[in-house]
Amino acid sequence: MSSISSIGSVQLSFVARRLDAVREFYLRTVGLDEVPAAGGRLLFALGDATLSLSPVDEISREVKPDYLTIKTRAYDDILLRLRDAGYHPVCSLPDAGQRVMYVKDPSGNQLAFLG
Repeated sequence: MSSISSIGSVQLSFVARRLDAVREFYLRTVGLDEVPAAGGRLLFALGDATLSLSPVDEISREVKPDYLTIKTRAYDDILLRLRDAGYHPVCSLPDAGQRVMYVKDPSGNQLAFLG
């Protein structure tokens, strides 16, 4: 049985000058419900998860703020497996209310694990 319970959120970027078109696409065309967000972000409900869209001046091939957040019941086990495999996740403090760790996959995609 998988120790992953669900997707927590997906973070994507969009070109800031296209805010209205991006909002229209996800709100009207796709049919998602918008959730209030700060900082120029767009936030949409995906069941128990969220789609977070952050504005950028331009899309860069080198540095992207995109990531996938995964909820897990086995945070410590995943952390140990990542370290055993040679990865070095950046983690919240062990006593943090919401434990989170960030790591990049072999292709450079950033993942966040919530425990």
